[in-house]
Amino acid sequence: MATAIDVEDPEMMSKVLSTCIGTKFSSRWGDLIERLAIQAVRTVKRESRGIIDIDLKRYAKVEKIPGGDISECRVLNGTMLNKDVTHGQMRRRIENPRVILMDGSLEYKKGESQTSMELSKEEDWNTVLQMEETEVRLQCEALLKWNPDVVVVEKGVSDLA
Repeated sequence: MATAIDVEDPEMMSKVLSTCIGTKFSSRWGDLIERLAIQAVRTVKRESRGIIDIDLKRYAKVEKIPGGDISECRVLNGTMLNKDVTHGQMRRRIENPRVILMDGSLEYKKGESQTSMELSKEEDWNTVLQMEETEVRLQCEALLKWNPDVVVVEKGVSDLA
């Protein structure tokens, strides 16, 4: 037996969802879970040329963050980056950040041929290290011109950066 469902009618959707997720656990949090389910589906719903596509695997991810309560669950429309604080001056929360995504590293890049150097004096070694530091500084200054809040790097980051 099939029944037509109006997906825009919140009362009807609530009735359908409560039937689907009616367990002992969800009976306590049923309203919250129903609301989250409807929000999640509406967030990932894509319509193209009259065809509605709801692909949860591609457009949604459930992330469990330890130390909270189920009543604090949210559906986020966008991207969330969760990173441990690694430096004392890092901000704890950034909303609407300016993000730079790098597909390389933020460190000194040696030549493709792995240049070999012969140094005879200790000062020469210090000069080479100073040149590497200057190169990293130039990379950082080029990034800072964009005034980013977050820089995501694919590979390594030097301590100087």
